[in-house]
Amino acid sequence: MGLLLLLILPSFVFLGVESYMQDIGKDSALVKVDGAAITRQELDNAVKLRADRLQQQQGRVDSAMVNSVPFKQAVLNEIVQQRLLAYEMKALKLSISPEALARDLTQIPEIKALYNNGQFDAERYKKLLASNNLTVDQFENGRRYELMTRHVLTAVVATGIGSRKVAEQVSIAFETEREVQALRFSPNDFVSKVNPSQQDIESFYQSNINAYQAPENVEVEYVILQGDAKADPKKFAEKADLFANMAYEQADSLKPVADRLSLPIQKASNITRGGLRGAPADHPFNNPKLLAAIFADDAVKNRRNIEALELSPGKIISARVTTHKPQAALPLSQIQADVKKQVSLRMAQELAIKTGQERFEALQKNPSESAGFSSAKWVSRNKPADLTASGMDAVMSANAKQLPAVVSAQANDGGFAIYRVNKVQQPSQSDQKLRANQARQVADLSTQAEAAAYFESVKDRAGVKQVNSVK
Repeated sequence: MGLLLLLILPSFVFLGVESYMQDIGKDSALVKVDGAAITRQELDNAVKLRADRLQQQQGRVDSAMVNSVPFKQAVLNEIVQQRLLAYEMKALKLSISPEALARDLTQIPEIKALYNNGQFDAERYKKLLASNNLTVDQFENGRRYELMTRHVLTAVVATGIGSRKVAEQVSIAFETEREVQALRFSPNDFVSKVNPSQQDIESFYQSNINAYQAPENVEVEYVILQGDAKADPKKFAEKADLFANMAYEQADSLKPVADRLSLPIQKASNITRGGLRGAPADHPFNNPKLLAAIFADDAVKNRRNIEALELSPGKIISARVTTHKPQAALPLSQIQADVKKQVSLRMAQELAIKTGQERFEALQKNPSESAGFSSAKWVSRNKPADLTASGMDAVMSANAKQLPAVVSAQANDGGFAIYRVNKVQQPSQSDQKLRANQARQVADLSTQAEAAAYFESVKDRAGVKQVNSVK
């Protein structure tokens, strides 16, 4: 259930089934579910909500990430998931009785506290909801919707039953131990044997020019109006209105508003779309809304003041871009040493792999030859020691009836590793806790497969149709 609930935006329970039924922008439709469109505006609103939630949770959000197509597509997928749930609930004609809703509401401590001697305080209930910007109908419809969602998801989860036999076979495979010895060829051991030419360095730089980019950044000047806790709130509100109006109406400079309100004009530089590097998370220029404003076309191209933004209660800012530097390649002369180091490591890696492959070919003809190998150790998928995933796959692929055998894999440092498998055995005892955990994982995978198949069938019935791509 927990895995499936992660697919759903936490806020959607307050939307109500009616929002699913409304097609509010045919011209800007992205996806249609049962003929009802999910519009670009709806996606933009959902992306903003998600960004705000991440901001609250993490204190800082990369605005470039939030504006990326993959992030928007993930949010769109969640909206589609919501619509499919709404479609299925409508098709199943689910409803929640007043008694069931009442039982659910009394599980919420804040609402349970509204009962006094068996009497429910309806007025306090309304005030509680109003403090969260909700009416009684909005909240209770949201709870009904959430309860119906649980019914649908619970029905799906109940069909995913993991096979005990499959779980047992998985545990046996993970417990099987193999005695191995390793021979590794690390790029670091070959760096001294390579010497890249200037042509090698220049060619690598040109081929990887996108990796040597100075990010787009701006220099800004800004003014902040900070409220005084002891000041008259009415006077501060008047100042805030004056601040906002002057910053907007005299948008070519911050000096008029700074002079009028006796505010210092401050400066900040090297601000990227991701924020001000090295600054604390609560710094103004790590605020996603402020970053979006200063990188807007009007601010960058026309050097106009941004509209006043409230950073926090009693703290208002306006800023103006003074210098804009687009993304540009760093000159080779500035990063010559770093590029040479990377070319050397690349050449050393190629030499390490070539040397390792030659040794591997020789060992395949004589797998008993032991020069250079490490001491033997027992490994299993439950206890991989220092083997990488690809190394473990290679070791476990060796034919247990033809030992000793040598196998190869990429090393974790990008080099080459050879493993000689000497023996195979099953452990004398099994870890029952580990087996139980693996059985739960098999059951979870079965549940996910059932859920994926179920929602695919709902998509077919709901006629999900891609109309336009996310941009």
